[in-house]
Amino acid sequence: MDRKDNILSLQNPILKIFVSIILIIISSIINFDKFMMIFSFTILYMIFSPIIYLIWLKTLVKIIPFFISLFIFGIIFRIPFPNQCFLSVRIIYLLLISAYLVETISIDSIISRKAYFNSGFWLKFKFFLAATIHFIPMLTNKFIDNKAKHKNIIDLIVISMEDCFKDIHKVEVVIKNTIRINTGNSKVSLWANVYLFLLILIPVFYIYWF
Repeated sequence: MDRKDNILSLQNPILKIFVSIILIIISSIINFDKFMMIFSFTILYMIFSPIIYLIWLKTLVKIIPFFISLFIFGIIFRIPFPNQCFLSVRIIYLLLISAYLVETISIDSIISRKAYFNSGFWLKFKFFLAATIHFIPMLTNKFIDNKAKHKNIIDLIVISMEDCFKDIHKVEVVIKNTIRINTGNSKVSLWANVYLFLLILIPVFYIYWF
């Protein structure tokens, strides 16, 4: 299935980001059993875009040293093993949501809306969202590039963040070069947005009733 015709890519990008944020917040406060059910549902939800699974798995493989370091720190500071596992699974879930956003949201899909939605604060806010989505893979790449030089996980994270901020102007350039402000409707689908709301409604329903 072509990415442009994928139901996940036709969802409203702004709503998609907000739904994802809500899911991340919910997943951080519920118990492990309910979290795993939501995690399983989210994995199944992505079936219309199998490339998301590939991106997700590739990212997990690349950051295996991070998880090893995480468990070593857990042992050093005597953090209970179940808590370490729960934290790791939460991070894995966050990476899945990130892969979903990065694969199905383009800069144009966020910025290119009707003209009256592209003035003042609203345009700046959408520009910020687009930059955030673009920043995620940049941080991942910096982390991968630096892990061979820095074994300490704290140093690795700090240096990767510093490298990203040094190149932050590149994000701005990329976004400005790819934005196409138009006065027509963006290509979105009513059914795609209905499907988007299932991503949040079903987990909320499950948490409330079970």
